[in-house]
Amino acid sequence: MMDGMNNGWGMGYGSGWIIGLVFMVVVIWLVVKVLNRNRK
Repeated sequence: MMDGMNNGWGMGYGSGWIIGLVFMVVVIWLVVKVLNRNRK
């Protein structure tokens, strides 16, 4: 047991913010990619 911090991703220690950060980076990258494709 990891103090109930396990969020289902096999990680603990409050690492949910890392997943959120990676998700935000991926979303921003996709938006930039789509905008650049439409500009051509």
